[in-house]
Amino acid sequence: MKKSYLLVYNDQFGTREQVKAAIDSCSLVITWRYDMPHSFYLISEASAKELGTKLYEARGSGRFVLTEMEHYWGRASKDTWHLVKNKSLRPKQ
Repeated sequence: MKKSYLLVYNDQFGTREQVKAAIDSCSLVITWRYDMPHSFYLISEASAKELGTKLYEARGSGRFVLTEMEHYWGRASKDTWHLVKNKSLRPKQ
């Protein structure tokens, strides 16, 4: 079953481009997006532990939190809410 995750990381975990490269190289990530600093929204069928372990192996340092987005509220874009709720990117209009 697909799950929505929020990844939040510090500067030692990597730059946005380094973290993006780690996410792109991770076969456990189905799709992703970002719209805020130091965070990515990820879709995966893996557990948080499996996914977090793979991402840490790819980066090798720094701190991060990876949490499944089951109960949520906030001010995010329509594209972000579509991804979180539907587990897929919003179709281009």
